[in-house]
Amino acid sequence: MDRVEQLTMMAGTAADQWGLVTAAQAKNLGVSGVQLMRLTEAGLLESVGHGVYALSAAGVPQHVEIKVAWLRLQPGVPAWERPLGGRDSGVVSHASACQLHDLGDIPTPEVEISVPRRRTTIEPFVRLRTVSVEAADITVVDGLPVTTAARTIVDLLRAKADGGHVGGVIADAERRDLLDLGTLAVAVQPYARRYGLPASATGHELVEHLVGQAGRTLHSQEVARAGEEGLAIGADLSLLARYLHDVKPFQEALRGEAYASVFRSVAAQQLGIRTALDDAMPRLRPLFHALQQETPPPLAGAFKNAMPSSGLVEAFQRATAPGGAMPALKTPAVLPKLEAKATDSGEELDARDAPPPEGDEPKKPKDTQAPD
Repeated sequence: MDRVEQLTMMAGTAADQWGLVTAAQAKNLGVSGVQLMRLTEAGLLESVGHGVYALSAAGVPQHVEIKVAWLRLQPGVPAWERPLGGRDSGVVSHASACQLHDLGDIPTPEVEISVPRRRTTIEPFVRLRTVSVEAADITVVDGLPVTTAARTIVDLLRAKADGGHVGGVIADAERRDLLDLGTLAVAVQPYARRYGLPASATGHELVEHLVGQAGRTLHSQEVARAGEEGLAIGADLSLLARYLHDVKPFQEALRGEAYASVFRSVAAQQLGIRTALDDAMPRLRPLFHALQQETPPPLAGAFKNAMPSSGLVEAFQRATAPGGAMPALKTPAVLPKLEAKATDSGEELDARDAPPPEGDEPKKPKDTQAPD
């Protein structure tokens, strides 16, 4: 059998196994280990695990480490002949199941597979968990048997996985409708105390607690919140519609002829007022001029009232008295003006300051000789 025939024989099996074939399967097809080594050296095959090869023409599949570990559980049996939940088979679970479901961001340092009976492996990156998985808890993802999202979450809680990581898995699974929250709440309730809640806490409280640790929110909570906001917005819109309905008559009144007639009426009133003012202005101007002449300045009254209290009049009178500091102001030319000013201001000249009668000379004080 030449190389072409060898590859053709193995290609039929690899086609239904993600382009992979085990050494045991190749042996069943008549291809020896030496021939596999030569095909690998020729670049026609690629070793992707102990006793597992990938056809170079097909390329390396996604999640190859999980597929290699699962194929090695029954290396001589093709994938399509392995029953779900078989005694010698296994189910991808825990963090590896999250990886296949694309849920959360939980670390996957090793491949985790649940097997119904105790098994051992020489692969350091593979962990076999002895757990019986019911058929109802198994689904198929990319051709591999995988625990359902709900069962995966329960397995993670039982294995004491980080609460924040589990919360991220729950949030993603709920958003993609991969689980029922009511059923999940019943299944996870026994683990409430393990994650810091009272033993009496409900499963829903544990779910919300874990999702909160992940910094996420459930899609159902977002929908409920959006519904409440929508109701509030609907109430506001209803109020606005009622307001628009109430102001509709006013809007109609401001349209068309009614709107124009209002402005014509206002313009006519303004024109009448302007015309009346223009007609009355010739008669009002003399009156305004007379009022301007008769009305004293605003500060005249203030100065008039301030003069008596300030003592300026008395000081002025003493200065102009005989022997005062301003005798020159007693001249005939100046005195009448002062008297007029004093009379206008409401002040009368003091009797001792009155001018002497005409023809009389003011008496001069007699010179008295000081005694020797």
